[in-house]
Parts: sequence; structure tokens; C-alpha cells
Amino acid sequence: MKYGKKICAVSLSAAMLLCTGMGNTALAADPVEKEETVYINAEADGTVDHVTVSDWLKNVSGKGELSDVSNLKDIKNVKGDETFEQKNDGSIVWKTDNKDIYYQGTTDEKLPVGVSITYNLDGKEISPSELAGKSGKLTITIHYKNDASYEDEIDGEKTKLNTPFLMASALILPVDQFKDVTVTQGKLVSEGTNQILVAYGMPGLSKSLNLTSDMKEQMDKKLSDTVVVTADVEDCSLGSIYTVATSDEFTDIKLEDDSDIRDVEKAVNDLADATDDLLTGSQDLSKGLNTLEESFDKYAKGVSDVKKGASDLAEGAGKLKDGITKYTDGVKSLSEGTSQYVSGVQSLSAGVNSYVEGEQLIAGGMNELYESTKEFPAKYSKFSEGLLGYINGVNQIVNPDNTKALANGSAQVSGGIQTVNAGLAQLKAAVDALIETGVNLTDEQKAALTGVSDGIAGLSAATSSDSALGQGAAAIAASLSTLNDKAPELVQGGESIKEASGAIGDGISGTVAGIGELSKGVQKLSENNEALVSGAATLNKKGEDLAAGAGTLSSNSKMLASSAKKLSNGATKLSKGTNKLNSATADVSSGVEKLSDGSVDLFEGMHKFKLEGTGKLQSKYNDTIKTVVDRFRSLSADADSYKSFSGIADGMEGKVKFIFQTEGVSEKE
Repeated sequence: MKYGKKICAVSLSAAMLLCTGMGNTALAADPVEKEETVYINAEADGTVDHVTVSDWLKNVSGKGELSDVSNLKDIKNVKGDETFEQKNDGSIVWKTDNKDIYYQGTTDEKLPVGVSITYNLDGKEISPSELAGKSGKLTITIHYKNDASYEDEIDGEKTKLNTPFLMASALILPVDQFKDVTVTQGKLVSEGTNQILVAYGMPGLSKSLNLTSDMKEQMDKKLSDTVVVTADVEDCSLGSIYTVATSDEFTDIKLEDDSDIRDVEKAVNDLADATDDLLTGSQDLSKGLNTLEESFDKYAKGVSDVKKGASDLAEGAGKLKDGITKYTDGVKSLSEGTSQYVSGVQSLSAGVNSYVEGEQLIAGGMNELYESTKEFPAKYSKFSEGLLGYINGVNQIVNPDNTKALANGSAQVSGGIQTVNAGLAQLKAAVDALIETGVNLTDEQKAALTGVSDGIAGLSAATSSDSALGQGAAAIAASLSTLNDKAPELVQGGESIKEASGAIGDGISGTVAGIGELSKGVQKLSENNEALVSGAATLNKKGEDLAAGAGTLSSNSKMLASSAKKLSNGATKLSKGTNKLNSATADVSSGVEKLSDGSVDLFEGMHKFKLEGTGKLQSKYNDTIKTVVDRFRSLSADADSYKSFSGIADGMEGKVKFIFQTEGVSEKE
């Protein structure tokens, strides 16, 4: 049988429709070893008359022999002289001469797919032979059949499904005979004097997917088993209808890799879980608001107490501010007095150093004088010279004005140290009291005041009567007092010695004895020199610490005054805010009551939402959508395994399509 250019053109049109109308379908990337085309000649109503199968064996690797399997009869090579041997088990071995093999045969095996066509004119069914030459409202109904099936496990059960096939039909309708053409599933393309109509369907798909009634209704609007073509026809004549059936379009649909489907399933389950959480949360919210409503009276009373406390705080903060201002002024005065005290201590320290230097000179002279008096009779001349030097030195040192000033100064220093010690004790007590009773002091301020208290304690210890400074000052005061008492006698005696140098011998014994006593007194003074110098240095150092502490205290008192001012302002604002809070409490109480009632409604609404909303949605998804997706995955896998109609060898890749050609409608000559 010959298949002309018209068959190729119509088949190509149908293939183009499949590519453009059914989505993006990619061709298989792997090479195909066997490509099979099943040609079916049928009567005008689709009844099968004759089946011819053409097979193309692609010798990809260039083998000298190719093994195939086929149930065809009357097999013949249609494009070469290569021969074959057919065995009893149906296998065929071709001598290829390294070429592709094209062969053809016939079969009476039952087809997996089929087409039936009915015609109606003006609402009445009419046979194709009676339709020729008629005019009126024509309806052509094309029904696709799918008898291929397989079994797969769906939701844990063995389920029968149809092997998926996409079927497309094409027919040519002359423009002058067919007008106002419509098609339920397909496309109409104008080609000058002719119209090419292409229709399509997927028989058995909705059944295999086990769609619900509403989903099946939606699918049948676009992909049902039946296509209806209507037209106004005049002098009807109709050429052959060509139909192509293939499962290749399903092989590239891999739902197992479709993350969107998994995302939808996860989203549905997450939504159900979230609804449970929300239901529990709304119940907890209702209980909590009931508790809040019951406890709100206590809260309102607490707000009233806060209001009174804030008012008292504002008043107390104002008093604290005034007290800190007075304290700051006192700290300023203390800082100024401390500066004067430190200046006096520095002068005293310098005087003590000068005194010690002079005392050391006296001690040296007394030592020499004492040593000289031992041998005075033998060395009277030298003694006389030393005595005169001594008298002159003593007169210079023990001048009544000097000794009196030193005695008075040392007494004042000793008394001043005691006064400073008493003042430091009072100052430490005041600072400690401020730390203990201070209102709203920051940790930084408390730390600073604690440092001042520790510094004052150190100064107090250094100026106590038991300290080196106190003992040294007392010793100096006693020694200088003795020196001041003896000074007139020394001066008078020295003058008498000068005046009575000729009669020195009579008083030598008393003079030697007086020199001995005086040497002891000077030695006693020398013993206190180190303590006096150390005490002066300590007093000087503690004076510097006292000045630094007073400076820190002065600096922190400024910060304290600033903080007290801020505290007073904040307390005033807090008092005003609590007044507003107290007045708004009644409104809040009313709102809490309404919120509590609303939370009960929320819980009841969430319970209803779970029962009628997310619960049904999850059940609907699991019962319908998930099942449909699982079935579609199965169909895609089965389409990939449907490789041949007449048979194929193990390990050989293949694809197959069916082409139906029905007889046309025309008047018999």
C-alpha cells in the first residue's frame, strides 16, 4: 500500500499540534534502536480494515548482524537487499552489512487504541454513505479508545491503569463547503481554500487518574476521550481523517523530580500542623485572658499604689536634689580648705627638713665640744676657741625669737594634725552615711564615694596620735619646748662665759656637767630626726592623696547634682504618667473584658476552621490530589516502557506510533 505526501503532511500537522498545544515536550536524548509505525486503514466510521507495520532498525554501532523480535507476517525488506532468518520463537536475525534495516509486515493482533466516528446532520445520525452531497448543520463526533492496560501498586493496592496515549486527528475542510467550523478540543488553521482541523484527546486518562467528579468535569473540557466538530456544510464531501496515537509525549514527564508537588504536599501538612498549634494557642489565650480578667482588679489597685508612690518619689527626689546641692557646696568648701591644708603641710615639711639639717650641725658641734671638755685643762686654748664657736652657734640657733617660733610652730603642727584627724573622721562619717542612705545613686557614683571614703580612712590613720606623723610631731614639739625653755639660760650663760672667760676655771666643772646634759638632749633630738622627716614626708604624701580625693569628690558631686536633677525631672514625669495610667485603667479593664470574650470566639472559630477548613483540605489532598500525582507518576513510567506493538528484543530501545486513515465521504461514481 502506498502512503503519499498527504499522509506525511497531515501527520506533521498533528505532531506540530502536539508540540505547541500540549506544552513543552522534549525529545529523548538517547539514540533509538527501533522505531515502529503502525498504519491502520479504516472505514469512514473507524472500523479497522487492514493493518501494516513498518519498522526501522537503527544500526547505531554498525554491527554485521542485528537481532530483533517480531510477530509480523509477510515480512519484507523495503529499502535494501539485506536478508534475515526468522526463528520459531519469533526472533529475527538480519544480515545488515553494517547498514540500517527497514522492513514491513502485516498483523491481525488487537490494536491497543482505536477511533470511532459518528456523523449527525441537522440533529439526526446519518451514515457516511448517505451524508455525501448533503447540506445542513453537520456534527462529527470522534471518540478515541484506549484498550492498553497494566497493573501497578497505588496507595498500597494493586490497581489497573490504562497505558497513556495522546491521540490527534487531522482532516481537511474546503472553505467553500464548510463554514462556521468549531471544535471542542483542537485547533483550526486556514490554508487558502482549505481549512486544516486538528483535534486531540487522551483516552482513559481521567479513568486512570481516578479523578473526582468535579476534577473529571474540568479535565473533560480540554482532554476528554471525545472530540465534537460542528460546521455548516454544503454539498458535503470529506476526505480521509488521519489520526496519530503515541505514548512518547508522556515519557519526558517526570513527576518524581517535580519539587513543586512535594512543596504542595508539605505545605498542606504544615498548614494542618499549624492549625493544630493555633487551635492550642487560641485555647491557651482564652484561658490566659480569663486569668487576666480575674486578676485585673489587683492590677488596678497596683496602678493606684504606683501613682501614690510616684508622687512620693517626685517629692522625695526634689528634697534630695536640694540636699545634694547643699552637699555639693560643702564639698566645694572642703576642696578649697584641703588645698590650703596641703600648702601648709608642704611648708611644714620644708621647715622640718631645714630644722633637721641645723640639728645635725648642732649635734656635730656638741659632739666635738663634749670630746674637747674631757681634756679641757690640757687643751684649754683649743677649748676656748671651740667654746667661742659654740657660743656663737648656740646664740644663732637658740635666739629666743627663733626657738619660740619653732616651739609655737611645732605645737601648732601637732594640734593641726589632731584637728585634721578629727575633721577627717567627721568627713568619712558623712561620706559613709551618704553612701548608705543616698537615693538613686548609680553604681559608678557609689564606687567613687567608696573610693573617697577609703582615701579619707588612710589619711585619718596617717594623722592619728599613734601614727609616725603624730608621734614625730609630738616629739618635735616636746624637744623644741625644752630648747625654748633652756634658750635664755644658754644665751645668758654664753654671754657670761664670754664676759668671764678669765674666771672660767671656777665654773668648769658645772659647765662640763651642763655640756653633758645638753649633749644628751641633742642626742634625743637626733633620735627623733628620722621619725620627724618620715612623718613630714607621709604628711606631705597624704596631703596629695587628700587633695586628689577632694578633687574626685568635687567632680563626682557635680555628677551627683546633675543626676539628682535628672532624677527629680524623671520622677515628676513618672508621677504625671502614672496619673494618666491610673485614669486609663478603667478603659483597659473594659478592653480586657471584651478581649476575653473575643478569645472565646476565636477558639470556637479556630475549632470550626480546623474541622471545616484545614482538616478537610488535608483529607482532600491525601484522598485526591496526592493519589492523582502518584497515578500520573505511574503512567509516565509505563509510557516509557511501551516501546513496540509488534515486539522488540531485550535491551533494545524503541518507540512506536499508530496512524489511522479512515475512508472519506463522497458520492459513489
